[in-house]
Amino acid sequence: MVIHFNPNDRAKSTNTLQVEFVRRASDGEIIEVKKWMVTQTEEQIHCLRTKIRQENGEIFSCLCCGHDVLLRKHERGGHYFAHKEKSAADKAECIYQQNRIISPEVQNRIRYHGQREGTRHIQTKEFIARILRSDTAFSEPEIEKRWATFADGWRKPDVASKWNGQRIVFEAQISDIYPQIVVERTDFYRKQGALLMWIYHQLPEENWRAQHADNFCSNGLHLFVADEECVIISEAKGRAYFKIYTQRPEIEPFKCITDGKWKLKIVQKECFELVPFSSLSLNAESQTATYFDIRKEQFITNHKVLCAEVQAGYLGDAYDLLGKSIQEFLVVKKSIDRKNLEGWAALICGIESKKQERPVGTKYTNVVEVLNLVHDHHPSFFPHLVRVLDRLKIDPHSQRSGKWKERVNDFYEGKYKGGPLPQPHEKSKKLLEYIYF
Repeated sequence: MVIHFNPNDRAKSTNTLQVEFVRRASDGEIIEVKKWMVTQTEEQIHCLRTKIRQENGEIFSCLCCGHDVLLRKHERGGHYFAHKEKSAADKAECIYQQNRIISPEVQNRIRYHGQREGTRHIQTKEFIARILRSDTAFSEPEIEKRWATFADGWRKPDVASKWNGQRIVFEAQISDIYPQIVVERTDFYRKQGALLMWIYHQLPEENWRAQHADNFCSNGLHLFVADEECVIISEAKGRAYFKIYTQRPEIEPFKCITDGKWKLKIVQKECFELVPFSSLSLNAESQTATYFDIRKEQFITNHKVLCAEVQAGYLGDAYDLLGKSIQEFLVVKKSIDRKNLEGWAALICGIESKKQERPVGTKYTNVVEVLNLVHDHHPSFFPHLVRVLDRLKIDPHSQRSGKWKERVNDFYEGKYKGGPLPQPHEKSKKLLEYIYF
């Protein structure tokens, strides 16, 4: 499967800009848009687009006129800043102001005037309702039932239900919708304690619109699809299933051509799979429905790469970065002793060597040599290594041989080099649990 939208790609600006310099409200920094844009990733930009609208602007302002600006994306690619209110910029005689455009509200009236709801939109709503009805954990779906509040007005969601008491709103998304409308709907349902989920009728493939990317990045790199296959599986199993497109960071071993050592790199793994709704983590406050925690996955993969760099003897900033990574996780200010950093890196490389079947962090020819390295040079991390390999079931007794087999047998008999077992490093268990279990 070809990745047509990669959240890790560097963002780019449009060739011509409506606003060339903006001021950031949080620190007053003046930003030259073209130079700043390439320092951001696509994920950062699309999350920022949503945040700006949630804050009703007020994050960036035009350097010339001082009025709020929004992030926009050109249909042919590239991002740019534009005035939130063109009329205000006109009155201020802003030098960046271009021709006046029709407001989103007027565009909506023109665009949808006299048109009925499209066939695909109706069909997708029906698919969603049938999927929900197949699962007794959902209440009876309500189709386009009006939600009204005194303070926030009213909305008419495509499909609404409750999942184990949690109110869920499903919006079938077929055509383009303005980002401000997305934000307004999201805020409305958040205030009602409901979770809004955008459901597409198919994977966008090469036709990633700005809204696809906004929704994908804001929802932890998850995009939901409901089609006939989802309905068939849901009704057959009596559980609600949706198709979820995700991009998940994973590590991949590679042999460094300069020193012959095995290191790790991060790759994006695409998945488009049927997933039971019961497997999702729902958060009405953050308005997310996710199969995995992308921030956790990013932390883990980056952490493993740093461990391989330290094990390989990399003399750059890998030690400092690895130490800071551990400090942040354990919420401690005291710096990590270099010997403990090396032991921790050797432990992770030992586990990954078994998982990846490559001698990670070394140029050994045999994976077991990495395990023996932990035993010989980092005794307080050796008990963790044996127990983790055992829990992951990647070092079965039948496959052990030589010194490693003897050393594991000694471990289970409570012996180490003829003496008692060393005490396992006390602060490693919590981080191991987070990474592997």
